[in-house]
Amino acid sequence: MPLLAADGGPFSHQNLRFAGLFVICLIIAIAVHEFAHAFAADKLGDGTPEAEGRLTLNPVAHADPIGTLILPLVLTVMQTGFLFGWGRPVNTQPRNYTRKVSMRAGMALVAFAGPLSNLLQAALAIALAAGLSAAGVAISTDVKESPLALFFTLNLVLFMFNLLPIHPLDGGKVFSWAFGAKWAPVDEFLGRYGGIVILVLVLSPIPILGYLLWPVLDLGQRAFAAVL
Repeated sequence: MPLLAADGGPFSHQNLRFAGLFVICLIIAIAVHEFAHAFAADKLGDGTPEAEGRLTLNPVAHADPIGTLILPLVLTVMQTGFLFGWGRPVNTQPRNYTRKVSMRAGMALVAFAGPLSNLLQAALAIALAAGLSAAGVAISTDVKESPLALFFTLNLVLFMFNLLPIHPLDGGKVFSWAFGAKWAPVDEFLGRYGGIVILVLVLSPIPILGYLLWPVLDLGQRAFAAVL
């Protein structure tokens, strides 16, 4: 997630405040994201997420110690200028899905439920910001100052990033279902080397990921500012 660090040194009050807000927002966003996967799988007939304690909004059930807590906190405190994080994947058994949909379609629905939850969280944040602004509460559009702006931006980034058509991201399963056998060689390549592709996108000195996400992110931030 390309966000500027807060002003001041790594252990300044401003930066530590921003680090805490970011981790809290990330924990909430990831908990809802993973719950959405579990909920969709459960509705399709797979009881695995519930059996493993994932059919809950409790953040403890979905947080990854490194990806949700340690890494985001370190990246934020050290003012890397790039923030990243993830949660524990929800296990699901596609063979248990209802026969009303194909297995591939079921996998796509479960995968899409996660990013969709981030889009809904972003919509909730902008609606809340609009309501508070209408009530006379001053809301900043700066992610370094406003928890709502930060939560909105974070969820928008998670929505777009997770829908990139690369395995093991959610967009990989959506891609497999949407394009089917015609694009099978591409899907197979991304299934085999998707992890490497993601690392290149995230770690490349050229901000490829930023270029991919920026148009929608810029539009979202303009919309957030417009409601205020």
